Amino acid sequence: MKTRSIWHNLRRGYGIVNRLSPTYIPLTFVSSFIKAVQPLMILFLSAQIINELAGARDVSRIILYAVLAVGLGFVLSAANAMVSRRITTLNSTLWARFYFFLGNRYMQINYDQVEDTMNNEMLADIEAKTNGNGLGILRLHHSLPELLQPFFELILSIVLFFGMFTAAASYEKTFITSPTATVLLILLILLILPFTYVLKKREERIQKTVFEENPKANTYVHFFNEYMQVKNAAKDIRLYKQASAIEDHYNKSVGAEFWYRIFDLIGKNNALAAAVNAVLGGCVYLFIGLRALYGMYPLGSVVQYIGAVTGAVNALAKLVSVLGNFITNNQYLERSFEYLDLPDNMRESIGSRQIPEGDLEFEFRDVSFKYPGADTYAIKQLSMAFHIGQRVAVVGLNGSGKTTMIKLLCRLYEPTEGVITLNGIDIREYDYSAYMGVFSVVFQDFKLYSFSLGHNVAASESYDAELAEESLIMAGFGSKLNHMSGGLNTFLHKDFSDDGVEISGGEAQKVALARALYKNAPFVVLDEPTAALDPIAEFEIYPRFNELISNKTAIFVSHRLSSCKFCHDIAVFHEGRLIQRGSHDKLITDRDGKYAELWNAQAQYYVGT
Repeated sequence: MKTRSIWHNLRRGYGIVNRLSPTYIPLTFVSSFIKAVQPLMILFLSAQIINELAGARDVSRIILYAVLAVGLGFVLSAANAMVSRRITTLNSTLWARFYFFLGNRYMQINYDQVEDTMNNEMLADIEAKTNGNGLGILRLHHSLPELLQPFFELILSIVLFFGMFTAAASYEKTFITSPTATVLLILLILLILPFTYVLKKREERIQKTVFEENPKANTYVHFFNEYMQVKNAAKDIRLYKQASAIEDHYNKSVGAEFWYRIFDLIGKNNALAAAVNAVLGGCVYLFIGLRALYGMYPLGSVVQYIGAVTGAVNALAKLVSVLGNFITNNQYLERSFEYLDLPDNMRESIGSRQIPEGDLEFEFRDVSFKYPGADTYAIKQLSMAFHIGQRVAVVGLNGSGKTTMIKLLCRLYEPTEGVITLNGIDIREYDYSAYMGVFSVVFQDFKLYSFSLGHNVAASESYDAELAEESLIMAGFGSKLNHMSGGLNTFLHKDFSDDGVEISGGEAQKVALARALYKNAPFVVLDEPTAALDPIAEFEIYPRFNELISNKTAIFVSHRLSSCKFCHDIAVFHEGRLIQRGSHDKLITDRDGKYAELWNAQAQYYVGT
């Protein structure tokens, strides 16, 4: 991946921050300016009051400065309170918006990217760094006020102490009031830059260690906390007395000694910075005080200049520090952008053809496929067609290539070699989204969410309630539905509703089947969604579903041969190849064939089927 400049990354990063919270950046500008100007405004007006008290003592002027100090202070405080309240509200939902942003990207990338181990490790690393130290994009969010407030403070402080370079009409000429002394003071102030840089580099080395160790420690903490509280671990913890072992592992993994050492280094670094700043501040106090003593500045201006120079020095140190944080954070921004920039190969190369109306026929033409990073082919020289209205059973041992064939058919992967056609045309020439709409698929690892039952069936917030209910009844869920007080509005599980219901594995499979019926796509695939059931239960579901889908084209995938006996066309896969095809009666007569071998090996389960 090409490394981009820090400025490019900052522009892009703050563009994302603006997408996450569109009003955050302008509100932070306002809040930072108010926080910077308010104390300096009070400093300026206080200096004017002191000058007036030490000089002409004009009561009207003193009252004016006092009223301005109180009035403007009140207005700015009120404005900042309102702005800060809004910022706090935005910050309270920031993490949720950020993780939805990452999750939304995860939902958009191609399926082959989802199954790539390296990509999943990258996402886990981004989340760990974000959770552990708020690095990456969230660091930009939190660093914005740290950047803006000292920037405004520096500009305003310079304006306030600019009068130092002009003198009263008459004052005592000494070295301390000479232009040379002024240059030395400026150089003394500028010394904060290299000193802060050195301290920042030292802090960066400490932080690098922390950034690597803290996510690991947090992972351990989350793991142990979840394990100690998860229900299915409670029995083992008690029966095998695991509590003491968990506590020992927890204490070792969190590493308290490491953190004591880290915080000791950070404390020493901060103490050194504070000591040098104190020395520098003392020099500034002495310089300005002596100049006032020699009549160069009025008394009130001493207060103003000392406060302004001190503010400028502190602001300068903060700016150097926050810029150093941006440099340190840049590598974590790169990591985030690397993930966000994962190529959408399929969407980028999609065609524009629309799915033809009417009959659909698919064909694999000498298709071979190898998973990314794999040495062996999962599918080898596959040639087979699926004709209109046909019922095809795809059987074979686990790992024989059945599910891989379905993934290729559904365009979750592209063939390594060969081509898949729809009505004689390469499926890659069709619009990707429209092509996905052709299939109703129920995979073995289907997912139901803690949403309402109706939402789970329709996979949408808005749905046809009558069709959803009909689909559930057809899938065999009608009896359970009748006992749900909320009907389709009943939530599954209790994550979002105290009235949510827990359903069994078999019931969940029926809901997944209802989802496929609701979609009403012309091509239906059952890829072992009932594998967790016993062979008899699976045998009962497959033929029933076959009846429900009417005249649609369908593929029934299973490693249990009895489940698909009803199909007149059975394709036998073995080690990535299609090795047999025909009806059950035809295949069973080939006693030396793989189908007969599998049937006889599994026959003990088929008694009574």
